[in-house]
This record gives sequence, structure tokens and C-alpha cells, in this order.
Amino acid sequence: MEESRPPDDDEPVGPAGRRVGGPRIAGQAGQWAHVAEDPDAYQHLPPTASREVRDEVVLVHSNGGGAWSALALRIRFDATDVQSNIAAVRACFARRQVEEFRWLIGPSATPPGITQALLDHGAERDEDEPEVTAMVLDREPPVVIGPAVRSITSLADFEAMEAIREEVFGTPRTSRPAKLGARWLAFKAAGSIALLAEVDGVAASFGVLDRTSAGAMLLAGGATRPEFRGRGAYRALVHARWEVAKQMGASALVTQAQSASRPILERLGFQATGTIEVLVDHP
Repeated sequence: MEESRPPDDDEPVGPAGRRVGGPRIAGQAGQWAHVAEDPDAYQHLPPTASREVRDEVVLVHSNGGGAWSALALRIRFDATDVQSNIAAVRACFARRQVEEFRWLIGPSATPPGITQALLDHGAERDEDEPEVTAMVLDREPPVVIGPAVRSITSLADFEAMEAIREEVFGTPRTSRPAKLGARWLAFKAAGSIALLAEVDGVAASFGVLDRTSAGAMLLAGGATRPEFRGRGAYRALVHARWEVAKQMGASALVTQAQSASRPILERLGFQATGTIEVLVDHP
């Protein structure tokens, strides 16, 4: 998912969403709506993450913690088994020693009223991110002139990306060479595609692209240094990721957006295909 940060008019960020009511989206965007609704059910996962696919739910767990490291999504509970299914999901995360996980609930989730049922059983709405929007891009976004974009293929570029992440999100950066090198090796093993944008010769923004088993590709993270926002760096990265996806045979990008990011993405050609409600729960 696209990573969060204080929004501006340049950078789209946030986790993926789902359609709640409204008409079906016609054409190719509608074709990819199910991937945008539940991208973690299709996203290529790194070796440090696991996914358990059940008929009634998909469970994803990534090592290392973080707010979105444990997810229950693509919920298809039977109306007669809601309570037992909630207990089963909690038990699964408890066995993994997870202290907190998130339910992602959208228009395809069953049974009707599942959100209220989860709330009645002790889950709570995510105060920071109560809902997010699924979005699909099925045509080339605008070309941006100015920022220079290149693939992140070296330890030096990876360090520049981590520096941007630290500055934007306030997360600690591994500065010791040995640890940084280990993180770089782990990042490459995960199979993600990362790009760096420079403005005036300075690393200003990065964006990540992930494969999915469904064919569309996922905008899976990004951030822009505050002093470079509004100068096209992130928009250039969206276009660059579209080009990479096209070269790899994908005909669409999917992503998840916060409410502040949705208008930005729409200006780039993304279509909203749904809304996901986000609930926090504990095993």
C-alpha cells in the first residue's frame, strides 16, 4: 500500500480501498476493482511475510510489526458463523504472537452488517485511518517534465530512499553499514521495484511498485521530502511506475488512498472503485 504522510498536492499516499455502494465501474477499471479492493490477497509477498488463504478470509502477517503488518481481509463469513469465524481469526493471530491486527471491510464482504458485528464483538474503528479508497489506473498518467527518475539498484540509492522515509515518517533509519546492507539485501529479496526521483540533483522522492498474481501492479509505497513537494517528483514517479508496469505486461495499476490523496490520484487518471472500512482488533 502507498505509505501515509501529511498530504500535499503532489504526492498520493495511503492504503488501498473498496467500493461501498454506487454504480459498478465500467471498462477495464471495473475489471481490476477486486484487486484494488483486496490487494494484499494478490500482492507478491517478501520472504518475511506469510499469507493464509481460507474460503472465509485471507490473513496476512509481516514480521517486524507496524500498524499494517497483520491484516484480515476478503471477508466471506456465513451469517450463521460470524462469531466462530471472528474467534478463529483472533486465535490465528494469537498463535503468531500478534498483539494488534486490522480488519479490512468493503462492499464484497459478507454477511451484510459485518462491520457492526465486528464492532459488537470488540473491534474498534481505526482512529488514524477509519477508511480508505480503492483506485485503479487503466490509462497512461500525465507525463511530468523536470524530475529525473531512476531505478533503485544500489546500496547508495537504497540509503537515499531510507533517508527520505526517515525524514517524512520519522522512522529510525539504520545508519550502520552492516545493518543497512542487510536491509538492502532483504529489500531486493522481497522482489519490490523501487524508483528514486531527483529534483535539482537532490534525491527528493521515492516510489515502490509490487507485482500481484492477478496481473495488475500495485503502487506499494512512496514519500516526498517536504521541501520538494509540489514540484512534480511524486507525479513523475507515478508515470515511471506506469511505464515499468507496462513493460512487464501489466495493463493497470491499483492503489489505496486516504481521503486527502484521492483527488490527487483522480487528477492523474485513477478511478475510485470502492471504500474499505478499517477496524482495529486484538487477539
